[in-house]
Amino acid sequence: MAAQMPEKNSKQTMPGKADTRKSDYITNKVLLVFSGCLLGVLGLMFLNNVLSYSVHWAIGLQAVQVLRVVGVVLAAAGVVVMLRERKRGFDLSYRVFKGSTLLVFGLALIVIFSIVSWNTTSGIKFLYVALPAFAFAYLIYHSYQPEFFIIALDCAAGAGAVALGQTAHGERYKMPILVLTLIVFVVQLICVAKVKSDLGRIHLGKKRKYVFDFSNNAYLMMFLTPVVMAVIAVVGLTLTGRVPLVSMITAGAYFFVTAVYYTVKLV
Repeated sequence: MAAQMPEKNSKQTMPGKADTRKSDYITNKVLLVFSGCLLGVLGLMFLNNVLSYSVHWAIGLQAVQVLRVVGVVLAAAGVVVMLRERKRGFDLSYRVFKGSTLLVFGLALIVIFSIVSWNTTSGIKFLYVALPAFAFAYLIYHSYQPEFFIIALDCAAGAGAVALGQTAHGERYKMPILVLTLIVFVVQLICVAKVKSDLGRIHLGKKRKYVFDFSNNAYLMMFLTPVVMAVIAVVGLTLTGRVPLVSMITAGAYFFVTAVYYTVKLV
């Protein structure tokens, strides 16, 4: 008797189609984040112009408070939509616009305008850098190897610590900034060593387990980069003159070289 062919299930998704949907989903998420950060920077530029005039100062501050309330409303609406989606069992695997999107957008508004409300001038300047940096990090996270994302964060931490120490507020706290930065790098070294000893496995709780296929070169870079950035942070935060600027440029050059290397590996 001839073997019976299995019936075709119309709900099954072909592997190639699933990969395409996942790629489109990631692309749309990255575009959404980049668009949001771009609109955020443009909005902050407009707000900064409003706050620059004493006549419009009160209006600008009221706008900041209103936008914080809008963030709270959007975050609450996002939670409601998420509960509705879970109750009705919607498949959200490749949907960009969903309850969690509203929640994240609302929380972002709360955080951004809380920073602006805390210190309008310094807060807006900080967000000019933080928003594009976040968008760029999000792109690296979804487009590059996991180890390069960690390397990028190390470079940002090293150069960022030195840059923060050169500001009017941060200059008085150079040593605490340095100590905190070194602690972050030491924690990373311990975590990387733990992951390597567990053959690339990361356990979060009893049920969640993540497995990374890191090469020996990847482990080497994740051990080497925090050490290099720690040296850059120490030199940049303890010495004066042009040394801090040279330290930040060195961190940027290190990032550029590794970015070229990992970009070539993607091709």
